[in-house]
Amino acid sequence: MKILICLLVLLPWYALAAPVHVDVQGISSSQGQIVLRVWDSSESYLKLPIFSKTVPVKNVANGELRISVSEPLPAECAINVYHDKNANGVLDTNWFGIPKEPTGMSNNPKGKFGPPSYQDAKIKLSGQEQVIRIKIEEI
Repeated sequence: MKILICLLVLLPWYALAAPVHVDVQGISSSQGQIVLRVWDSSESYLKLPIFSKTVPVKNVANGELRISVSEPLPAECAINVYHDKNANGVLDTNWFGIPKEPTGMSNNPKGKFGPPSYQDAKIKLSGQEQVIRIKIEEI
């Protein structure tokens, strides 16, 4: 009974486990990997993702790669992807902190003097199968 109550309490916060497909657009080479990260609040945004997935860049077609996420994600979240060209597991930046590798956010917002805000990147997931398109660009 306690488990059922816990599930009912958590249900509004997480979309059902219907797949979310992220179409990463603007991939310029087939080297390295694409890193996808998800945040569920402005407090954790760009600090500690609640979900992360790394996919080798092998099956790129016309500069696009689909990443499917079948794990339950929050009903409201921000998604970031970047092309880790050298496959070192980190988003390389210059000494000003500006990314050297192509990156993009859900809603495709443009940051002003820094990364876009969580509010600008935040999306709502329906709990049904969805496709999110994120264009990555070098800054």
